Amino acid sequence: MLAGANGSGKTTLLKLATGFLRPDTGVVEASGDALYCPQRTDRPPKGFRQLVRQGLFAELLAKLEIDWDWPDRWQTLSHGERKRSQLAVALARNPDILAVDEPVNHLDSRGREMIHGALQSYSGIGLLVSHDRILMDSLASRCGIMHSDGLVVRRGGYTVAKREDDRELKAKRAARSRAAAKLDQLRRDARHKELTARTLQARSSGRRLTYKEICTYNVDGPSRVDSSVQKAGKLSRTARARVARAREEMESITYRRVHRTGIVMEGERCQRNLLLELPGDNIRVGSTPLEYPRLTVLPGDRIALTGPNGSGKSTLIEFIVGELHLPEGRLLYIPQELTADQSCRALSQVIELDNEMLGQAMICVRRLGSDPRALLDSHSPSPGETRKLLLCLGILDRPWLVIMDEPTNHLDLPGIECLEEALKGLCCALLLVSHDRRFLGNTTDIRWKLETEPAGTKLVVRA
Repeated sequence: MLAGANGSGKTTLLKLATGFLRPDTGVVEASGDALYCPQRTDRPPKGFRQLVRQGLFAELLAKLEIDWDWPDRWQTLSHGERKRSQLAVALARNPDILAVDEPVNHLDSRGREMIHGALQSYSGIGLLVSHDRILMDSLASRCGIMHSDGLVVRRGGYTVAKREDDRELKAKRAARSRAAAKLDQLRRDARHKELTARTLQARSSGRRLTYKEICTYNVDGPSRVDSSVQKAGKLSRTARARVARAREEMESITYRRVHRTGIVMEGERCQRNLLLELPGDNIRVGSTPLEYPRLTVLPGDRIALTGPNGSGKSTLIEFIVGELHLPEGRLLYIPQELTADQSCRALSQVIELDNEMLGQAMICVRRLGSDPRALLDSHSPSPGETRKLLLCLGILDRPWLVIMDEPTNHLDLPGIECLEEALKGLCCALLLVSHDRRFLGNTTDIRWKLETEPAGTKLVVRA
């Protein structure tokens, strides 16, 4: 199990372990068949059609509830359904080493249970990147936490590993603090002894020696100065040596720097009475009708849209976005999934900002738990980094309405916590699609729920 901030190298490590990437320096040794399952689900996995049509793995397909027509309608599948399809192909191949990148992104509770059961049945060496704490705790025998200074591997799941990681960091901080306090005390003592030696030297009779001569004079040799001056010089020399040793001891105690996190999303409350008003009607989700009642979005509404995978949440959101008529910059919309090309375009957009705006955006990225320098140096940001980029760009425009489809997907745990706190203080309207009940409970107070029925899907609104 691997955990860590977006951009810390988790995906790169999986690709190196499975031979998907070759290292520029050093050697990666692995034996047996290795397979990498990426985060993105833009295209059907290789061999998916054959897997479904041949019927050789009927039990696996049934466990993941994959229908026979999915290969023909990949673009209409929800991202959760695509993720299950991707994992089915991987498990059917049964490699010796299976590396899975964010397997439960986009999945509702039912889908997560299916993925969990499927991964538990795998008997090979599993490498898993996830930010789902329940999955990490239940499946992992060892957990590696990626930091800016490297990888630390500990026994147990994420909760145990994180607790030990925090304990070690706290202990190092305390040890460094004690060493720094000791160094300060020794410095004060050394300054006092130096002042004493200099004072005695100044008062001594006979040949006036320099302070350096006093501190280096051999007190066992012929006496050239008063014995009290010799003793003071020796004490000062010893004190300075103790300061040097204490400095080395303090500098040997190192720990990673933890940057300040947390962002402020100000937004701007619109002075209009309504941001959106739709009369009751229906739209199509594939071949299934989705019926919705009269919908309104007021300037201060905080709305959660929920429903099972494939029920049409993303379709409804895209329809709503198309019906909005807001000035440019007043809508911040971040879709559920972004292609690699969209990620590159987002990075290019950030790089082209003037210095002031770029600085503000990068401060925001830093406070969401990612390294701005590494992000700007990358060729293609990870999905989690792309979400952070779009969020930081969007809040610069002070939007009237923020719409986010599965905002916690791909985000690391610090990013999720920061985003939750930021959205709680947001003064503009908010519409979120998520399967994370705790996240929605802390950020919204109006419920739009999609309920599937034999005749189609119906949207139910509850205040």
